[in-house]
Amino acid sequence: SPARLLHRILDSTVDGYAPVLDGLENDNDEIEDILFSTGDRRDAYPLAQRIYELLNQVIDFQRACRPLESMIGRIIEGIRTGALDPSPYPSASEEEKNEEAVELARQFRNVLDHVVHTKERLEDLRSSLENALRVHDTLLGQQQNDDTKKISAYAALLMVPTIIGSVYGMNFEVMPELKWEFGYPAALLLMVGSCLLLYWFFKKNKWL
Repeated sequence: SPARLLHRILDSTVDGYAPVLDGLENDNDEIEDILFSTGDRRDAYPLAQRIYELLNQVIDFQRACRPLESMIGRIIEGIRTGALDPSPYPSASEEEKNEEAVELARQFRNVLDHVVHTKERLEDLRSSLENALRVHDTLLGQQQNDDTKKISAYAALLMVPTIIGSVYGMNFEVMPELKWEFGYPAALLLMVGSCLLLYWFFKKNKWL
């Protein structure tokens, strides 16, 4: 009957969603493994692009599945009300038609359950990818913040000896340290000591 043929088509279509969903979920698992690894995130653009592309695929999949639930619901309602004849035989008795209608409605409900399950998996997958995109942005911002701290720390380490050298490089006549016998090694020792102190401070606060 046309109703049976329609059931075969819809059932085959919905069953074909399963391997696609499995592939999308595997890609999502791979993204999460990469996302929470401890590697360098300076080349994070390809990962963000991959998350965004996978999210678009999930949204397209949701758009394709959205009409199925209401459509199958209308088919089941049509079978119940008799608007859709489930029997392939015009001469079938009323009892046979009722039995065929009950069986066919049950099979369509099974397809509808698969559609609902598919939509739930897609919704979970979409939420997971949206969270992954937010976590990726957060981790990338944290990485950039750590890089900024390192750059600032190294700049401070270079600035201290530069300041000391510029002070004693001034051409003032009244600078007692310039005529002191130990002035040069004392200036060098001050530079090294200041750098070591700053290095210890930045290391302790995990800037380096």
